[in-house]
Amino acid sequence: MSRKHLFFPLFLFFYCAADISAQRAKNIHFNALLIDTHNDIPETALAKGVSFDQSLKGKTHSDLQRMKEGGVDAQFFSIWCDGQELHPYALANRQMDTVLAWTNRNPGKMVQAFTSEDILNASKQKKLAVLFGVEGGHMMENDLNKLDALYKRGARYMTLTWNNSTDWATSAATETSQAPPQEGF
Repeated sequence: MSRKHLFFPLFLFFYCAADISAQRAKNIHFNALLIDTHNDIPETALAKGVSFDQSLKGKTHSDLQRMKEGGVDAQFFSIWCDGQELHPYALANRQMDTVLAWTNRNPGKMVQAFTSEDILNASKQKKLAVLFGVEGGHMMENDLNKLDALYKRGARYMTLTWNNSTDWATSAATETSQAPPQEGF
């Protein structure tokens, strides 16, 4: 048998094997609970004046329809601003309000989650579980009451710093630069 005649059967074998593997991976993906822990759409939506529950193809990296098509079961929406924002806590609440407005407009597709049980229930109902992650301790403005309020609104993680330091944590950006640590806001 010539090399030319051997190539096609080998190609067909590997193509079929890859197709079976891809189908198996797709089945695993759509049968698993998929939780995305970081999505910057709240800040992007406010900056660009767009809404996550509308088609944003070609405008942003994600929207509600693409989440559903991609098999995402739970989404931690990132609540973020840089260290230059004068009122980061107010902006955090504005971003959370924006996400919750999307959730309230789409009760058949989205539901706010606070616990792992909420996430599992949302998945059973084929709804996107909505949670918050706060990117940077500066957003609580050195006030534990504000941290508690963010938690009550659905924040389930907060990074200690972003690229800016707080009074109680030094950022990697500060550590690796020659600039003195920032104090306060």
